[in-house]
Amino acid sequence: MAGVQWARQILDDDARRSEIDHLGEPWALTLPPIPMEDGEIRGSIADAQGRLNINALGAADASAVQQRTRLATLFARKGMPPVALAAMADWIDADGAARESGAEDAFYLAQPVPHLAANAPVLRVAELGVVKGVTPQALAAVLPFLSALPAGTPVNVNTAPPEVLSALADNLSAERLDALVADRTRKPFTTIAEFRSRLPDGSVLASDLGLSVRSNYFYVTIEARQGATQSRARALLRRGGSERPAIVWQVVE
Repeated sequence: MAGVQWARQILDDDARRSEIDHLGEPWALTLPPIPMEDGEIRGSIADAQGRLNINALGAADASAVQQRTRLATLFARKGMPPVALAAMADWIDADGAARESGAEDAFYLAQPVPHLAANAPVLRVAELGVVKGVTPQALAAVLPFLSALPAGTPVNVNTAPPEVLSALADNLSAERLDALVADRTRKPFTTIAEFRSRLPDGSVLASDLGLSVRSNYFYVTIEARQGATQSRARALLRRGGSERPAIVWQVVE
């Protein structure tokens, strides 16, 4: 738990001295192992907004439509069954009407272990493991590239991994993607207009909607070992305003 407090302080300090968030900042560096009695503690912070927000599936504004297109692109490339996108949207949206290839209460009540559709945003992406058409293998393939944040939260193009960047812009071949990541490492983007202008020749950004160069949500992972005992704390932090980052949720395993 002390490690989670460390992460809150790091992110608070960063907000006071930087107008953008990128992978060259101190918060993005893995905490080196710190010795403790008969063990050690280590930690890392990851930008939750460097991933595609699965809760966009439950919204209906223009930004959400664009985010769903990006999710569909990522799913197709990572082998997630096509029906899973509609089923996830039904799981997250507030209504009880099933989409084509989707599923609502009637489907889940007929399963060996009956249950209802959530019809609400998820707090953690892993919750989608019970959704129609989502296999453990398919979920594991997309899990590193998804977040579960409030609908409308943008994707940070400065911290998005290559797999997410390739879902944001069209015609990003492997060679162009490598060039874009190398260019970003050399000089992070300060605006979305700059991101668009620095795309490799031949690549196209269909829309600026749902994109940003700054983040407010971060995942924290702290691992501790003492003798043969190991434990891990995970948390989602929300940064904003004059207060230190708030803990949205945390679990200790």
